[in-house]
Amino acid sequence: MSESPKINLTLPERKGGRSPSPSPTQKRKNIFSNLLPQNLATSSGSATGNPRNKTALKPGHSLMDWIRLGSSGCDLAGTKGVVAPVSHAELAKHCKRSDAWIAIRGKVYNVTQYLDFHPGGVDELMRGVGKDATKLFEEVHAWVNYEQLLAKCYIGPLRNVATVNLESLDITSSAQSKTQSPTSANGGFRLPFSISLTPSPTPTAPPSPDRVEIIPRFDWIQKTSDLTIIFYTKSLCNPGVTVEYMSDQEIEIRVLIERTTHLFQLKFAHEVRWPCAARIALESGKVELVFGKAQPALWTSFGTMDRKRVTDVEVGVREFDAITCHQFNHDSYAVVLRPKRRLLQFHPIGYHVSITARVNGGGEATRSYTPVPESHLPVPCPVSCIALLVKSYASGMLSRHVTQQKSLVSGLKVSQPRGGFILNGLRGHSRVALLAAGSGITPILGIVDYLLERSNNRIELLKLLYFNKREEDIWCREKLTTIAEKDKRLSVRHVLSDADASWSGDRGRISEDIAMDLVSRTSPNSITFCCVCGPPGFNDAAAALLANAGFPAADLHVFQG
Repeated sequence: MSESPKINLTLPERKGGRSPSPSPTQKRKNIFSNLLPQNLATSSGSATGNPRNKTALKPGHSLMDWIRLGSSGCDLAGTKGVVAPVSHAELAKHCKRSDAWIAIRGKVYNVTQYLDFHPGGVDELMRGVGKDATKLFEEVHAWVNYEQLLAKCYIGPLRNVATVNLESLDITSSAQSKTQSPTSANGGFRLPFSISLTPSPTPTAPPSPDRVEIIPRFDWIQKTSDLTIIFYTKSLCNPGVTVEYMSDQEIEIRVLIERTTHLFQLKFAHEVRWPCAARIALESGKVELVFGKAQPALWTSFGTMDRKRVTDVEVGVREFDAITCHQFNHDSYAVVLRPKRRLLQFHPIGYHVSITARVNGGGEATRSYTPVPESHLPVPCPVSCIALLVKSYASGMLSRHVTQQKSLVSGLKVSQPRGGFILNGLRGHSRVALLAAGSGITPILGIVDYLLERSNNRIELLKLLYFNKREEDIWCREKLTTIAEKDKRLSVRHVLSDADASWSGDRGRISEDIAMDLVSRTSPNSITFCCVCGPPGFNDAAAALLANAGFPAADLHVFQG
């Protein structure tokens, strides 16, 4: 990677050849002149336009180099993954160039290896080493997501420790000991232990009302020919629903909301037909399951129902068999899985399932996959089945096992949906960017469909940036192109890192320019919410670049594989 161009921000000299002396405030600001790469910090850090001092970084010390170092597995914190509280006295010991710790907002980081990556220079950052540098940091860069940039350097929380040692009290009588308080002014003492006092640099906000547990409310309606079971959840709570046939009169329904599963065991008054039809209105949170009646008639009651909350262990796994394995490019396959039992699954947007199989008669292998909408699959997928796009890796035991075409695999264990994507986070946003790399496109596909169909706060701009190595690696290209041609709110941009000469599109990787273009208020491409999904290195790079460009962490969701 070439070095960023050096920006000359030198103040004009006064007459006589002398430069104006920096004020004490300006000197303090130099310490955190920037946690960003040198070519991102081209603007003033203060309201009065004072320039930030910059130092040319050594080759191999750009922001991307720092991100790669953090993703390499190197122990940047020097603690072997152990998080432990740090006292002010301990922090003060680590104040050398070869052993540099720093505290920001109650958290202690080992910045020894970051020093050479600091655009403001080693000396400037060293002025904050060995102490609590929160005030210095907040004067200039309170907006910088330092937690993302220094995440791999985290040592532990900063602790205020008061040590008071108990001295011998000259107590001559038991009466004196009873009447004189050991804490009185003339009864000095030292406790023989330390008291750890945890500072609260940022007040803890009260629990959000949105985090209150959502309990589905049950209802039912009927016509002569069918019966509709209704669950009212909450707007944009993104429920998952599993319906399992037990008999013509018994059905089990599991409603997954965030990490809680609610089990409803229904015994109908009369027989119903299988399968049911499902309607899930994400914006209202209403779930409708329509069962045809075996004998058309009006019922006096739907039957009986038991309900309870269940854990992941109680939910367990379901067995599926592959019924289709279609190769659609040089190393990728569309796989359709059918449950062994009579089962319907409707997955929350952005959630994944874990698939486990016994490979080659040996041990079990497990990998997570995000089911994709059937409309994005190059082969048909029945409503009772799960649609997957699978990249087969030479070293991937499970991917090679699942994608074998000579004999379709069977007995795959599939978990219930899991994930942390909060659909409600998109409620107030009409300008959204989706950054995907490789197979990371799978959770993005469901988000594209939802946002373009959303009626409340209709989407204005939806930008999909899809990163791959070569043109033949691009998944769902024709489908995405068709959607973008029909709906001009969606723009799809393909970026290739190893394209051949015939490629006329964008080349490269996720970069500072891309992040700045999305974040800049003056850019026609500016967005207010962003989702990222790809390999860990891509996720780390994208998150760091967006954070360093000033994008709010609260409006960024990174899918973790």
